[in-house]
This record gives sequence, structure tokens and C-alpha cells, in this order.
Amino acid sequence: MNEKTKTILKKLSVTGFFSIFMSNVFAKVIAFFGNIVIVNILSKNDYGIYAYAINAMTMLYIFNDFGASNSALQSLTEEKDNSKKQKGILKYALKIGLTGSLISGILILLSPLFYPYQIIEAKDYTPILFLIPLFSNINSFISIVLRANLKNKRFAIFNLSQTFFNYFLLIFLSIKFGIIGAIISQYCYMIISLVIGLILSRGVLDKNVEPLNIDKKEKKSFLKYALTTQLNSTLGSILLNIDIFLIGIMIANSEMVATYKVATTIPMALSFLPNCVVIYILPYFIMHNKDIKWIKKNYFKLIKYGIVCYGGITLLGCLASKPLFNLLYGDAYNNSILIFNILMIGFFFSATFKIPSNNILYGMRKLKINLIVTISSSIVNFIFNILFINLFGIVGAAITTTLVQIFSSIILIYYVKKVLSNKECISNEKNSN
Repeated sequence: MNEKTKTILKKLSVTGFFSIFMSNVFAKVIAFFGNIVIVNILSKNDYGIYAYAINAMTMLYIFNDFGASNSALQSLTEEKDNSKKQKGILKYALKIGLTGSLISGILILLSPLFYPYQIIEAKDYTPILFLIPLFSNINSFISIVLRANLKNKRFAIFNLSQTFFNYFLLIFLSIKFGIIGAIISQYCYMIISLVIGLILSRGVLDKNVEPLNIDKKEKKSFLKYALTTQLNSTLGSILLNIDIFLIGIMIANSEMVATYKVATTIPMALSFLPNCVVIYILPYFIMHNKDIKWIKKNYFKLIKYGIVCYGGITLLGCLASKPLFNLLYGDAYNNSILIFNILMIGFFFSATFKIPSNNILYGMRKLKINLIVTISSSIVNFIFNILFINLFGIVGAAITTTLVQIFSSIILIYYVKKVLSNKECISNEKNSN
């Protein structure tokens, strides 16, 4: 091993990359095998109902925290050396985030009055989850504080503990109480995660420092970033969940929902790879968000390595799909294999091109193009889902998802290249208002 490689590895170790990476590896391994266990504990019908109820909650969780956590990561990172300002930003962000939790919670609680439940059993279970947005948003802010202050090792512990307790309690309570145990487990793991997060975040922000309240101009800039990213995030969440939503409405069969959900398990689990890279690199891209040479150099490195890494994973997954599904899920889920292969192609484009491009544009405060891509992708997704589900059933939903990933990847790459080809300083949308 040459000195340059040793230096790079040492830097990655010291800055916490390997902690983040390994925590994500173990988290996804836990999630992957946890999902397999749950599929085998619950009947196919019950698993379909559970998946549909969680999907309904996610669809109703549309306001999230109004983008306050996204904006907080950007602002807290930019003010990393100013504890007073960080505390003022966090105080303002929490007010916005908790308002979003309240609205989402009310929508979930009252959902039987307006949500189009076609799988009727889910109508009884979904309202139970109305407090999940509150716990989820608080835990999200804890993660943001740790990331913005480059406490990557603490973040890694927090991330791994959330996943462990999620699946441990999901499995334990499902064995004890069936589907209602699976629903209640969501609260149990959220509360435990909150306690762990509060312990890990102690001392990150100086308790003895009074918060420096942000002025009207800064609030306007914060809100613009927050609401833009939230709209993008909301539409992105709809993109992830609209397929099961429409399958539930158009086919209205819990076993078909279960078949599709199982097919998505591995591609979604594999998303930890690009996500853990982004978790690590995004604060650095934010810090260098006006250094076009630095961004250009490191962006194209990400793409180059992504093609090799994610391309190999996609090829291997498709080749091994039949024996893999027979081993993990048995004959009951053989009709998930074709859907899985289609979704793996979508995973390749998302992991290699979409996720890095999307996040780097955020780091440069290039918000508009992400929003445009997400809105156009949502429209294309909705139209093609209806068309293709009618033509091909649940396979049509997978085709639509993959086509949308390809479509959004092409547009984002084109725009990033356009931005990086500009030899002038990157225009910061924060300062152009």
C-alpha cells in the first residue's frame, strides 16, 4: 500500500467515514434480515396490510418538518464555528419542524374521514401512528446536529441503534401480538432512539452559550431553502410510495401489495450505499460550495466510482435473483423476481447519478432544478403508473419507477455539468435574493 493510499485511508478513518459506512452496512443488514423475518412471521395477507398501513402513514406525512431539518443542516454547517448562531438556527428550525409534526399527526389521526383506503383493515391501524411524525422529526434534528458538527462517529452509533431497535422490537412484538404488535413497535423504537440521541448529542452545542436569534433576512433565506427542499422531499416521498398507493387502489389486493413490497426490499436496502456516501461527503461539499474546481473534481470521482461499484452490484443481483428469492422468501414470492430485476436497473441509475447529483446541487444551493426535476418526475410517475398498472399489473409499477429514475438522472447530470462548466463563481441562490 503506497503512502498516498495510506494518507487517504487515515483521513477517512479520522473524519468518521468508516464509522458511517460500517453503521450503514450493519443497519442495512439488520433491516434486510429483519424484513425477511417479518415476511415469514406475518401471513402474506397481514404483511400486505401492515405494508399498506405504513405506506398510508408515509403518504399522509407529507408536510414532514416543512424542510426545517434540511435547511438546518445547510445553515448549521455553514455556521459550524459559531455556537451562538447555531443555537439560534436550531431554535428557529425546531419551531417550524414541530408545527409540521402537528399538522401531519392530525392528518394521520383523521385519515379514515378522507383517505381512500381500499384495503379496509389498514383503516383501523393507520390512525394509531399519528404521533410518529413528532418522534421522527425530533430524531431527525438530533441527526442533523451531529452531522453538521462532523460528529460522524456519534451519528453512526445513533443511526445503527435506531435500526437495531426498530427491527428487534418489530420482530419481538409481531411474534407476541401479530400485526398490532408490528404497529405498536413503531412507537417503542422511536422513544428508545430519542433517549439514545439525547445522550449522544450532549455537549455538541455549548449549553453555556446563549442562542443568537437570526434576523428577518436570514429567516427568509432559511424558510426559502426549507420549503423548497420540503416540496422536493414531499414529491420524492410520493414518488417512492405512489406505486403501492396505486396498487392498493387499482388492484386492492393485500397479497399483491405484499408481492410488490418484497420485490422492493433489496433495492431499497441497497440504497444505503449511495446514501452513506452522501451523508459523509455532503457537509464537505457545503463547505466548498463556492469552489467550483473542488466540486468538479470530486463530483466526477463519485460518478466514476459509482458506475463501477453500483453497476457490479446490479449485475450480480439480477444474475442471482432467482436462487436468492427462493432461499430468502420461498415459492410464495416467486412472482416478485421480475419486479426485483426491473427495480435493480432503477437502483443503478439512482445510486450512480441521481442521488449524488441531487445532493451536490443542494450543497451549492441550486434548489430550483431539483424542484423542477422532482415535479416533472412526479407527473410522469403518476401518469405512467396508471397506464402501466392497467396494462401490466404490478410489473407496470416497477417499469414506471425505473423509467422515472432514468429520466431524472439524465436531467440532473445535464444540469450539474452545465453548472460546473461555468468558469465564473457559482451563483449562490442564498445571496441572489
